[in-house]
Amino acid sequence: MLIRLAVLVVAELAAVTFLGFQVAASPGPANLPPTMEAAEPTKESPPTAGTDLTPTARTPAPNQAAETAQRTEIVAKWNADDPLGILLCGTVRWADGRVVAEPSLSCQVGDRYAAASSAKDGTFALAGLQPGVFTLSVRADGAVETKVELTLTDDAVQNHDFTLDPSFPVRVKIETPDGKDGTSALRMTLRAGIGFHVVGQRERFPDHLAPTDYGVVFVGDAKWDGEMNPKDGFAGTLSFAQAPPSHIALLLRNAVLDQQVVQPGQQDVKFVVDMDAVKKRLASATLRVVDADTGEPITDARVMLSSSSGSGPGGKLDATGKTTVENLAPGLLRCQIHAKDHEQYSSTVRIASGQHLDLGEVRLGKATPLTGKVLDADGKPANATITWTELKWRTTPTKFVSNRTARTEADGTFSLWGTGRGLLAVQARSPEGLLAVGVFDNPSAAGIELRLGTPGECTVTRPDDLTRTFTLTFYDAQKRPIAANTYEPRQRTSKVKLPMGDYTFEVHDDQDRLLQSGAMTFGSTPTKLEIR
Repeated sequence: MLIRLAVLVVAELAAVTFLGFQVAASPGPANLPPTMEAAEPTKESPPTAGTDLTPTARTPAPNQAAETAQRTEIVAKWNADDPLGILLCGTVRWADGRVVAEPSLSCQVGDRYAAASSAKDGTFALAGLQPGVFTLSVRADGAVETKVELTLTDDAVQNHDFTLDPSFPVRVKIETPDGKDGTSALRMTLRAGIGFHVVGQRERFPDHLAPTDYGVVFVGDAKWDGEMNPKDGFAGTLSFAQAPPSHIALLLRNAVLDQQVVQPGQQDVKFVVDMDAVKKRLASATLRVVDADTGEPITDARVMLSSSSGSGPGGKLDATGKTTVENLAPGLLRCQIHAKDHEQYSSTVRIASGQHLDLGEVRLGKATPLTGKVLDADGKPANATITWTELKWRTTPTKFVSNRTARTEADGTFSLWGTGRGLLAVQARSPEGLLAVGVFDNPSAAGIELRLGTPGECTVTRPDDLTRTFTLTFYDAQKRPIAANTYEPRQRTSKVKLPMGDYTFEVHDDQDRLLQSGAMTFGSTPTKLEIR
């Protein structure tokens, strides 16, 4: 912990030192001002929208060319052993040139997220990076969030400036017909952590959106900032990326409850929600839990159906092991069952608005841990994180989902918990991004072995259709699912990594209909798959 703290302190000092160098070296007002005090902006509202969102890299003025060339010659290079990595610095400004006070910048680096330190004069410093291509998120209060693909060289210190456009905020009220707060009324009805969500875009939304396993559906180009406890009667603010007219919709997960048109200059919108009508959109599910060996009912198990982003309602089992879970929001839900000394049940179920879903009988066997070892390419014990999916619970084309993870010991060994008899798809990933996957039968007399290697990569693209969700499943040579992911409308492009080799694949829609199938090789050259 002390070493990690020391590294963080050094990182902060490096960032501050570099920003101070930039300030001291600035020849004039075109760059950073000579003092931080003189640079601090007044609290102003964002400028008028209309400027291109494309981030701009600052170009040195002609009289700075020699100085810039000299700095380039003496700049230090990135060292893989340096915990500080590359230091990215720069300034974020509004489209009219004013600085953006305390901007927020972040990007994903491997398995972690790196966030920048920023100041009131718009300057920022982001440490811990490495050469390569990164997607940088640039945000600020009152601005349209911008995602920028940035290529970093091997220079230890690099400078990039960015420009943000202002957003167009609209405050939203959600009320019941008798004037009460709709957010509180829904919370009292569901009691499960799922609430209303508000979205916006230029075009009208379809009447039904693609199902999601998350608590809300991310569609449109507007940003919703909701209030847990509405202030002044407003449930939150929706900030549009462009000036109205635009459409604004009220959602309960993927169900569109209502939508309106926001006119130019309009600052407030009110939705009136009849809670009796909302209750008719809620669903329920029934199941029975028994012991797989004896057939006797299990009465002390915990049953929960929830979204992937939070808690959800549960059910208490009766003397026959049966339960009915009420007030389920439509969409994809994770059904999880925990019973003492038994394997853990985990499956994704799709439930429609107003549906009563019968999940039948769930037979839980004795908990049987699967043990194994992770090795590197040279056969030495390796450090890795293990995830797994029990294939017997995956009865429809759904993505591999598990809240369960395990880590290897110093000798590379691991033990998977909550597992039972049957086939398991297991994945090991090292901190460096090395990968190993396999399908194994549990129990295994000698334990299993996973050998890490450099993975191949496939870029997956899907249609721009708010009403459709697609699940892509990859299979091994024995036609056993080895990896699967679901692509919602917000995921137009994403990447899949698998150990190098040959696989077959299938693409299903959210009604389990087969749309595409074929073969694919993951190798040293990245490949592509377009979902149609």
